[in-house]
Amino acid sequence: MIQLFDVYNQESQDLHYSLTEAGLSDLAVVIEPDGFLPDGVVSPFTYYLGYDSGKPLYFNQVPVPDFWEIAGNNQFGTINDLNQERAVIHFADGLQARLVKKVEWKTPAGRIFQVDHYNRFGACFAKTTFDASGQAIMTSYRNVDQKEVILENHVTGDILLTLEGQGLRHFSGRVAFIIDFLQGLKVNLDHILFNTLSTSFLTSFHFPDKSGQDILVWQEPLQDHIPGNMQLILESDQLRAKTIIIPDYATYERALQLTDEKFHHKFSHLGYHYHFKRDNFVRPDALIVTNSDQLEQIEKLVESLPKVTFRIAAVTEMSTKLLDMIRYPNVVLYQNASPQKIQDLYQLSDIYLDINYGNELLQAVRQAFEHNQLVLAFEETTHNRRYTAPNHIFVKEAVDEMIQTIELALSHVKEMGRALGDQGYHANYVDPIMYQERMETILGESHD
Repeated sequence: MIQLFDVYNQESQDLHYSLTEAGLSDLAVVIEPDGFLPDGVVSPFTYYLGYDSGKPLYFNQVPVPDFWEIAGNNQFGTINDLNQERAVIHFADGLQARLVKKVEWKTPAGRIFQVDHYNRFGACFAKTTFDASGQAIMTSYRNVDQKEVILENHVTGDILLTLEGQGLRHFSGRVAFIIDFLQGLKVNLDHILFNTLSTSFLTSFHFPDKSGQDILVWQEPLQDHIPGNMQLILESDQLRAKTIIIPDYATYERALQLTDEKFHHKFSHLGYHYHFKRDNFVRPDALIVTNSDQLEQIEKLVESLPKVTFRIAAVTEMSTKLLDMIRYPNVVLYQNASPQKIQDLYQLSDIYLDINYGNELLQAVRQAFEHNQLVLAFEETTHNRRYTAPNHIFVKEAVDEMIQTIELALSHVKEMGRALGDQGYHANYVDPIMYQERMETILGESHD
């Protein structure tokens, strides 16, 4: 089965992993050019360029004019000419430390005029130019020999492809380019699974071979109406797309409420098989990752749970308010913690407290979920409800209930297992065998 994703975001990654573990993934194709795609995932914009070796570029290795300076923190970097900012360095997503994904170059007036795109091999594989209004004009993709292979006109949508030994080829837009790319792969295209109603849906819609049986996996919420292109899938039996899978059960139920009963057979509910990095060992050890010293009810929690070690990590220096927490014997502080150090801390704790105000750092809640930590939060501080069971989110006045939940979970492996079961159920967890069986059933039904 081919998976066609517009972008390789967390939802796409979860879907790809689930299909791979179930033995149902032939190839994942990502439309948006991304230089940091993992092995086994390809983009038509980078496929022809030939990069296959090298190390990612660290932020202070970006080539700059003489006497210009590079500065950075854990969120982004800057390139400065004296006191004037001339570029912003964006890092690769995930937990890599300051690895360059793109550099936005600016005029002295502060307008972005060019973006350099880097890959995981440390090479600048594409450059995008912008006009005076900030509109992207062209992106030029160059191979390992620095020869232009692809030119995309963002104003007209045209794409030019030049491959060695072949003449210049013209495509009217991304959909035509992607269809040609898929056909050239010489893989089975009976089933294309896609997860947006934009370019990937249009690729399925315009695909010349209409005999295929494609699947939309809808990973977004539904509000008061069914999106137009989804309604088109429901109402037309002539499209390749025959089935709509919705991983989130509440969204699946909402879809049934919003549609006529005669369309309900086209909907299926199937969650995810997540990659859990370790077991939970029921250790009285709790982790908090924060850049804020505003931790809801932290003193009450620390004082009420003296046998629990509270590890508080920040990627910056800590305020005196937070440093003062060291007066408690069951508190350990980690200031200026590197991403690798924080990864190590996930191995030590079996509870994650999402109780900090401010932004979520380094996908902390998702990381806690993947490390099989029990995630607890306050209503006022929760950052990612998808991985936090509703009965593990408390209003701040109910801190005693949170304390009781922690004590119960730590009282026995069965209690922790029950709590983690609630967490997995809320995140729509499915074991790989059940996932495979259900998906094979859906594929069989799509031929009916």
